[in-house]
Amino acid sequence: MDQKINVLIVEPGKEPRPATVEDTLEAFQQIVGGPIEAGCYLPQRVMLICNGEGKSMGLMPNRKNPTDSRDFIAGTFLLCSFEGERFASLSDGQRKMFQDYFALPASEGGSGK
Repeated sequence: MDQKINVLIVEPGKEPRPATVEDTLEAFQQIVGGPIEAGCYLPQRVMLICNGEGKSMGLMPNRKNPTDSRDFIAGTFLLCSFEGERFASLSDGQRKMFQDYFALPASEGGSGK
């Protein structure tokens, strides 16, 4: 039986949205549209998981890379927490922090918070 975890899904041109997903490689690959790349470690023990081939596949630019402002993340990505080698659910505080961090500016249709 697969475990479900609470994540934040960030799609190009849309506000980040919370979701509960299966904690499986296949589920993550379906969300990001291809092979996953996990390794962008963010504050509060949050990991950004994206399509490792998003740029070469020509996926739409989504958000600036939070660890390299000269780079961007292509395509849909998700955020989850981690405990050691395992993915884990985001806490309410983590979810709120990164919903605000990745919110769209008002000029892109977001709330502009």
